[in-house]
Amino acid sequence: MTIIIPRELLLVEIERRCRVAGCNAKTTLGLTKVEARAYCGFRCERCDEWNRDALIESDVPEWWEELAVMDLFAVREVEGIASGEPGEVILRMSDGYKQSKLGK
Repeated sequence: MTIIIPRELLLVEIERRCRVAGCNAKTTLGLTKVEARAYCGFRCERCDEWNRDALIESDVPEWWEELAVMDLFAVREVEGIASGEPGEVILRMSDGYKQSKLGK
């Protein structure tokens, strides 16, 4: 019998403080790339209350563009674009994709 344990690469470890009045407990979270894309908050380890939250570029500087492009709304929000037009990051990465296809 073979036991297989799926392993995912840890992308980042972040530390947050609970925003509930009187708690302010520190919570440390380890996120994989999949979890970082879906991250929208955390549950406090002390008071068990949900805290809405979002990752910022300084949390995942090396992976920021890749994560942001996966969520187009976040890219528009980060760049302050309310018109619905694609942001600079999306345009640049789209141009790179088109160039790679033409070169093949």
